[in-house]
Amino acid sequence: MIKNFRFHLWIIAIFSGLFFGLWQGIFVQHTVIIYQLDTAINAFMGDHHGIPWVNDLFIVLTKLFDPYIFLSWFIALLVLLWFLKKQKAVFFLFLGLAGGQTLKIIIKYLTDRTRPENPFDLSVHESSFPSGHAMTAVFFFLSIGYLFARQGTRKQKALAHASLLLGAMLIPFTRLFVQVHYFSDVLAGMFLGIISFACTVLFFECLGKSYKLKYVQKSD
Repeated sequence: MIKNFRFHLWIIAIFSGLFFGLWQGIFVQHTVIIYQLDTAINAFMGDHHGIPWVNDLFIVLTKLFDPYIFLSWFIALLVLLWFLKKQKAVFFLFLGLAGGQTLKIIIKYLTDRTRPENPFDLSVHESSFPSGHAMTAVFFFLSIGYLFARQGTRKQKALAHASLLLGAMLIPFTRLFVQVHYFSDVLAGMFLGIISFACTVLFFECLGKSYKLKYVQKSD
């Protein structure tokens, strides 16, 4: 318990530091290298839209995490998990995502960063920083791994974790490919997803420990 507590505190501290360092570099110090990297990656993505079916594939993948579409299948997933008597997973996913989304909305309001122009005419209205899709995807896939991919043989667990890691990387990449975010926006969103996940794990592990202590005391 103590090791897990310290580990997740370190994760929160490290990625919070990285996030606020990125924030300061963009909005306070206006670090030239960040803007140059953002511009270069955005231009590189724009030069690689030559295969129509690849473009369509990445548009479909990125839309899976559009707010209304994501909310539809996410609620269906929560209902399914509830009927499968996976109430802990339901509360974990709901509370973690709600907390992360609240933080994202506040940060977007404070930053109000202009988005790059996207060649696919995708409808985007919010601030570019941070990427909500990246944050949601990283939190979601890390959570699924934590909740469900810790059983089975070593090969099965390795395959499950590799698949989830691919998902956690692929959705953020789609935001770069369709040019609705800069690289720093996506990176910040991924940092927030990791922070949200670590905070949620910490909360539930502390809560579980508290319930166990109360149960033991009552039994005694």
